[in-house]
Amino acid sequence: MIQEFAVEYSDIITDLSTVGIVAMDRRMNIVLWNRFMSIHSRLKAEEVLGKSLFECFPELPRTWLEKKLKSIMVLKNASFSSWRQRPHLFRFDNTQSITSDISSMYQDCSFIAIKDKHGMIQGVCIAVHDVTETAGAHMLLQEATDQAILFEETSQRDGLTGLYNRSYFDEYFSNELYRTKRYGKPLSLLILDIDFFKKVNDEYGHPAGDEVLRVVSRNLLKTLRASDILCRYGGEEFALIFPEMNVKAGMHVAERLRGIIEKDVINFEDQQIKVTISMGISEYRDGVTPGQIIQEADTALYSSKENGRNRVTCYSAELESCAKPQ
Repeated sequence: MIQEFAVEYSDIITDLSTVGIVAMDRRMNIVLWNRFMSIHSRLKAEEVLGKSLFECFPELPRTWLEKKLKSIMVLKNASFSSWRQRPHLFRFDNTQSITSDISSMYQDCSFIAIKDKHGMIQGVCIAVHDVTETAGAHMLLQEATDQAILFEETSQRDGLTGLYNRSYFDEYFSNELYRTKRYGKPLSLLILDIDFFKKVNDEYGHPAGDEVLRVVSRNLLKTLRASDILCRYGGEEFALIFPEMNVKAGMHVAERLRGIIEKDVINFEDQQIKVTISMGISEYRDGVTPGQIIQEADTALYSSKENGRNRVTCYSAELESCAKPQ
């Protein structure tokens, strides 16, 4: 019987202060309550023995716990609940000084069916393990990891537009070019510039100029594939990497981007601002370096500006004769 269990093991477990032990009969009345449970619940054994577990602890997750305990008694198996799934079963205060910033005890709980000498289930025993120190260390590590990821992500982003910055572009473009060479895939690079941006700042003010940069960035992103990488290259200049896209397809995308920016009206306070963009595009070829591809796209961009702006130009060797002086 359940009473036999309590008598047989009471000398071993009653005085335990490192692990909580509570045993219930099939009606969920408490038949064993050890020192750990008394210390942390502030309820002596004589105050809870013979009473319903849920009467003594109405805050317990009753539906969840009854389902778990019923399953254990029917299937005659053990079960376990980790602090990661449920931080605690019993709402005890944390008493460990090393984790003093944590208010409640984190618990791992083991659930074991109690059998009599005939193998019949007479009740359930719950073992409560204080894992606050482990949980605290895990959470500190997770917080540090999250902060490191956030810092890395922040260091790769432009503070104004939220786009990737020049530093990220340099690293990503080199890696993407290596992948392009290895697998024989095409790659195109587009460099674009907001036309007469200085005039926008002079006429409408720098806050308006900042808003123009943000809106242009958002409009560009809307049109791109998930694999395309848009970076703020510097000032009003942007760089756009098209992985696995040849220059012909890149020209179509660039023309679509140009049209979107040209048609948009940017509202800032009581002002309406319209801008256009000029673009230059180049394509990876065997033997060219990242610097050469960037220079070629920049040469094509210069040609767009020299020929009226608000256009996209594809790089060709003939452009070198009219390239801007170094």
